[in-house]
Amino acid sequence: MSSKPWFRALIGSLLLLEACNALAQDLEPRTFSQVPTGMNFAVVASGYSKGNMLFDQASTLEDVTGELTHVAIGYMRTLDFFGASAKALVIVPVIRGDWKGVYRGEPASASRRGFADPQLELSVNFLGAPALRMSQMRNYTQKWVVGASLRMSLPLGQYYSERLINLGTNRWGYRPRLGASYKSGPLTLEGMVSAWLFTKNDDFFGGAILEQGPLWSTQFNCNYQFPSRIWFGLGAGFSRGGQTKTNGIAADSYKKNTRWAAVFSLPLNRQHSLKLIYINGLRTRSGADFDQVSLAWSMHWSGE
Repeated sequence: MSSKPWFRALIGSLLLLEACNALAQDLEPRTFSQVPTGMNFAVVASGYSKGNMLFDQASTLEDVTGELTHVAIGYMRTLDFFGASAKALVIVPVIRGDWKGVYRGEPASASRRGFADPQLELSVNFLGAPALRMSQMRNYTQKWVVGASLRMSLPLGQYYSERLINLGTNRWGYRPRLGASYKSGPLTLEGMVSAWLFTKNDDFFGGAILEQGPLWSTQFNCNYQFPSRIWFGLGAGFSRGGQTKTNGIAADSYKKNTRWAAVFSLPLNRQHSLKLIYINGLRTRSGADFDQVSLAWSMHWSGE
């Protein structure tokens, strides 16, 4: 079944969800696509990242560079949401990271090993993609699809208030997103807007209270499907905002980032697939500026 266009679209979306799970700006081709209900998807992905990349985007450390190795396990279930096609997703990341930087004018370094914040997401295609069973998909042709999603970051990752760099954030995060895609033959075009909204971290470093404003993002993707079942996607994203306050005092932390990503999908057989993902920062004014490469194995099975 890996030759189905909906399978390649869904797995590509899931893998880039994993690849960018630690960042407030995600690049996810084929997020809004039609899939049959009652399907299960599992992914195990491993990646390497290097550059200016902190898991809590509100950190005020200076000249920080890091090397991270991450492994993530993801599970997705496709649903019938009151007649519309929908997806429910959970991601659990494990991180090994080493950082170097400057704190209060002095060189500093840190190493962390453990779980980052897990994430949950529900996405619904409310226009152009009705809920269909596998047997009904042969009569469906995708054109315009409009959908929305809500992702939630849970404050369950490794966190210690006496440390300035942590894998967890000790606060809730919510990301509403609205997007649309159009498919014509082997080509799919997609655009979306979203915003990360954060609660307070009332146990930040030194007992401080940390607040962060909304971080707004816009993203555009172009994907091409080859007859051999291999597909390739390119995406570009822009983020603005996310300024932080510590104990009510605003920091010079307004973020203005531009990023691009590429994904290459290679089906192995009827149920298994490999994906190679590359993410790069084009322009950064504060915030994450990194290069990342991830390789993921995925499988799917029907629950009906």
